[in-house]
This record gives sequence, C-alpha cells and structure tokens, in this order.
Amino acid sequence: MSVDSVARKAIKTTALPFGVPGRVRPGDLVVLLYHRVGQGDREIDQRAEAFERQMAYLAARPDTGTLDAGLDGDGRVGVAVTVDDGYRDFYDHVLPVLVRHGVPALLYLATGLVEGEGPPRADELPRLTWSQLQEAVASGLVTVGGHTHGHIDLSRSSEQEAEDEMRRCKDLIEDRLGVACRHFAYPWAVAGPAADRAARRVFDSAALAWETNRLGKTDPYRLGRTPVLRNDGMTFFRAKVRGMLDAEALAYRALRRGPWRRT
Repeated sequence: MSVDSVARKAIKTTALPFGVPGRVRPGDLVVLLYHRVGQGDREIDQRAEAFERQMAYLAARPDTGTLDAGLDGDGRVGVAVTVDDGYRDFYDHVLPVLVRHGVPALLYLATGLVEGEGPPRADELPRLTWSQLQEAVASGLVTVGGHTHGHIDLSRSSEQEAEDEMRRCKDLIEDRLGVACRHFAYPWAVAGPAADRAARRVFDSAALAWETNRLGKTDPYRLGRTPVLRNDGMTFFRAKVRGMLDAEALAYRALRRGPWRRT
C-alpha cells in the first residue's frame, strides 16, 4: 500500500467518528458520485469488482432510487447513484452492473466527449456513441443530465458563456436521445455566481458541493454529492451511504489536496 493510500485511509478513519451524529435521517439524500469504472488509476477511478460489490449493496437497500425521487423529499429514496463525464467505460462496465442489480443511475454527460461531437483530447479515452447512450436510456435505469459540452470550468465564466455551454449540452441530449435533460453537474464541482444564475434558468437542479443533502436544508441548485473513492473499501463506502464521511471533504480542503486532479 502506498504512502498516499495510507494517508487517505487515515483521513477517513479520523473523520468517521465526527460523522456519527450526522448520519442520515428520513428525508436526507446521499448522492453518490462516480467517474470512470474499470479503467484508470486515479483515486476517483473505481475498480470494476468494487463497483459490482457496491451496487449489490445498494440493490439490497429499500431506499436506493432515482435522483428525481430523492429530491421529492418524502423519505422513500435516501441514496442515488450518479456518474460524471461519459466515457466508453460507462457502457462497457457501468451499465451491465446497473442492469444486473436493477440500480438506477444518472449520467451527467459532457456531450463533447461523445464520438463525433468534440475535438480529440489529451487523454483520448474510448468514447461513447449516441447509439450506446440510447441503449443505456432504453434500459429504463439510466437518466441523462448535463455536464457542459466541453467539460469546462464555469467558476469564472460570464453568464452568457455558462448558459451557452449548458444549453448546447442540454439541446444535444434532448435532440439525440429524445429525453428531457433536467439535471446538471458542474465540472470539478465549481461554479461562480454567473453560472449559478444560468443553471437556475436552464435546469431543475445543479450538483456542486461534497456533502449530504439534509431535509429542509437542501437547495436543489447547490446539490451535494459524495465521491466514491478508489480506496474506500466497503467499510468506508457504507459509511458514505449513511452520510457519515462528510468530514472527509473538510480534511481534503484543509490539506489543500483533493482526491482528483483536473484532466
């Protein structure tokens, strides 16, 4: 185990006791955040076998459901799964597991990553196609939201720039998939006031911070999500599902080192 991995586990172990008083209560909503599954070696890239175990665990919970149902706030759904970006691993690794366990998920799609929709990128990972996305939607388990077109930082954008990125993404999804695109997630979970105003015009929700969403205290346009990380293991994963590891985010901020880097 690397020094970095040991340090990350130490952060979780230290943070966990502080999360006991904050564990989820009826009406709270934990929105889990995934990126790539079955490829990559960053802290935010999940191993395929770990993802399988996590979805099996969620499938056995009666409160796992869609983000839409969770936002209703009636307490029926307390956990929702979301995935960012939209690379080919979503089709190859994520979708089969969702179908196998019957777990719904929301894909926040950066439409410029779809085959034929954007220029080559430095990472040049295998891309999704619109036909694969149509198949995912046809499963009845996948909802598609927006994540901008070019996966850009909106924290310093003008209001018009932010709205253009959002609407380009939303329009492509609705035109190519024939479904409503109602939800949005900011790339890197950062947004400025201008982008916030644009999101409130274009979408029904916008995901931003790393935190559990508490009943009566949730702004759907500042929706909290909880990243599922590579070295969580099932013990820390279950703690995150119960809303007990929000303090992990505070530790990362204090150390000025997040679990991901911009790519």
